[in-house]
Amino acid sequence: MISAKELLAQEVARLSEEDARTILEVVRGRTAVPVSHTATRLTSEDLIRRAGEHAGIGLPDPEAPPFEKFERIETRGVPTSELLIADRR
Repeated sequence: MISAKELLAQEVARLSEEDARTILEVVRGRTAVPVSHTATRLTSEDLIRRAGEHAGIGLPDPEAPPFEKFERIETRGVPTSELLIADRR
């Protein structure tokens, strides 16, 4: 079983230099981080905005039309979704 310190070291290794510095300041007590026992619920707009702040994740165009409805067609053979799941196993 992997120890908490090893897991922590793995997570820290994935951080950017700026994020690592921020966490180091928090650990050393230089920055007060308020702890709230009442979690605020995020809206879907907040989650999309937060995701867009990360590199490699693009936000959808707010002016884009909604996806069109599509009709399924019957085909022979195993459904693609089942093939993908079987391939992942």
